[in-house]
Amino acid sequence: HRVIFILGGPGAGKGTQSEQIVSTYKCVHLSVGELLRSGAEKEEFEHAELVKECLVQGKIVPVEVSLGLLRIAMDEKANEDCDKGYGCRIFLVDGFPRNFDNVNGWIKNMPSYTAVLGALVYNCPMVVLEQRILSRAETSGRSDDNLDSAKRRFSTFQKETEPVVRALE
Repeated sequence: HRVIFILGGPGAGKGTQSEQIVSTYKCVHLSVGELLRSGAEKEEFEHAELVKECLVQGKIVPVEVSLGLLRIAMDEKANEDCDKGYGCRIFLVDGFPRNFDNVNGWIKNMPSYTAVLGALVYNCPMVVLEQRILSRAETSGRSDDNLDSAKRRFSTFQKETEPVVRALE
């Protein structure tokens, strides 16, 4: 699988911009956040409670959990593509890697499975991110779409993800 990482703070437009790319190019958008939120809602998912707790607290989910869900989703999409006669598409992986533990987990578990083509990074001021998240909270139903979670998520982004972005430059 070929991968492009999509990074940015909470509310920076990663999902919106990824959908624009998907509408123009033959790519598959996989939001790690959506995969985690979906997994947290499934009773049979063994890490559901851990994921819920991390999401509400604005913490990063352990890499093994994120990569496990991502790998399943990539395989499902790849199988759909094979059934449709498409070749290998590019996966836009939105919201990953979030920290150096994610990077190391990727390097350890995914190199024979994927080729990373690059990363797109969306920068946005905190005041705009707050406005977007509060606006989105009116309709999203997401447990992490509130001002407190947004501030914790932005702080986590600054402390843990921005150093990864700088290392990728």
